Amino acid sequence: MAKKYRNLIGLIADDQNIRRAYARTALGRRGTYGYHEFKEHAEVNLARLQHDIAAGSFQPDPVRHFMVFEPKQRHIEALSFRDRVAHHALVNIVGPIFEATFLPRSFACRTGRGTHAGVRLLQADLRRSGATHFLKTDFSRYFASIDRPVLHRMIARKISCSATLDLIGRIIPIDGCGLPIGALTSQLFANVYGGAADRFLHDHLGCRLWYRYMDDIVVLGSDVRALREVKDALEAFAAAELRLRFSHWSVAPASRGINFLGYRIWPTHKLLRRQSVKSARRKLCRLRVGGDADALQAFVGAWRGHAEHADSYHLLQSLKLEKSS
Repeated sequence: MAKKYRNLIGLIADDQNIRRAYARTALGRRGTYGYHEFKEHAEVNLARLQHDIAAGSFQPDPVRHFMVFEPKQRHIEALSFRDRVAHHALVNIVGPIFEATFLPRSFACRTGRGTHAGVRLLQADLRRSGATHFLKTDFSRYFASIDRPVLHRMIARKISCSATLDLIGRIIPIDGCGLPIGALTSQLFANVYGGAADRFLHDHLGCRLWYRYMDDIVVLGSDVRALREVKDALEAFAAAELRLRFSHWSVAPASRGINFLGYRIWPTHKLLRRQSVKSARRKLCRLRVGGDADALQAFVGAWRGHAEHADSYHLLQSLKLEKSS
């Protein structure tokens, strides 16, 4: 029987853990109103949060809703600073429990296993295996489609601390569908949910050359029929067990380049996705015309760091983003 973890609420509400959560939440948010409002009476706010978690009386604050449109339209729920601290405190303790259950070919929101690690492994496997084709799938509206009763049953398989389960239930309601995009706990528990698909691919179907980043899955192979059978089996499993459906899928030759994690990947090289380049050109134009030097510098630094992981020397020159000597 898999190990289950008890008596976690004391660790979550521990003073040192609450302060560590506060420090992590503050990173990158020191210019926000929420941070300064919380900091003004930090000791009182931290003590109250610690008490609420330990006593089982924590209630989330109302969230702020807004839309983002890059790289695609998404609904975001912005949490209060206090709630962000609570999420960090929870994930500090339960995150490692679930991290230990994740397979090494899942790459979303994991330390040392981000976008570039996924791209490197996929390209290395293409070279080593000589795979001629790939299956590419993605789940439709992944975060919005997560079945919360199913998710809570998955969580309860590892955690038996009733107070911790109650806290998770207050953050993520037990009934209904969907996890809010923008919450730290959503990243963790969306990975827990997707881990069921990982196990099905690896343990039940026997796939070894597969890669998942949240809702996107790639499987390598040289037998087109076998890849289609993997697709059919995974689609049936996802619908029956996870209440998920594919929005797109394809089986195609690897010679076309595999579109994954913002790159088109071949055994010998990789390029940025065309849509990524178009979006970057538009944003660079807007920022240069608008004259916001700080925003331009921040975007150029981040995007060039992404682009330099591809074969992009001439592209960066054309965008006038090559490194200065």
